[in-house]
Amino acid sequence: MSPTGTLLDGLPQIATNRRNTRVEFPRPGEMTPPPTTSEKKPTHETSFGFAYVNEVGSGGFRRQPFAFPVGTIIVREKLPALNANPERLVVMIKHEKEFNPKANGWEFLMLNGEAKEILKREKTGQCLKCHLSASNNDFVFPEDGRYR
Repeated sequence: MSPTGTLLDGLPQIATNRRNTRVEFPRPGEMTPPPTTSEKKPTHETSFGFAYVNEVGSGGFRRQPFAFPVGTIIVREKLPALNANPERLVVMIKHEKEFNPKANGWEFLMLNGEAKEILKREKTGQCLKCHLSASNNDFVFPEDGRYR
């Protein structure tokens, strides 16, 4: 386990403390701009936000490829602007593999920005369709080095 308040070795965008791990995403202007038409929905890559992982899962980012234990919870904020409150939270919860064999046990949820209402809960669907491209990293996307 990394000492309190340190950065994980080789992953300077991930800072840890006793209670959580903070993953920093690119600052505005350092990333692909959001789509300009209303036809395209923003993705994790084209929206602002931070991702958080509970202590159970924090070690998963230290492995190459990533591998997360049962009980891992990853939460990603979707912010309309850098200093705004989240308008959505996307969550991944790691269960036993048998819970969802197609996604190595992951469950995908979307919550409102206040985390008071589950808007979508799925094992397959659009979330899995996209996260399949990260199946070699336990369905979790690594930081995109293009935006460092």
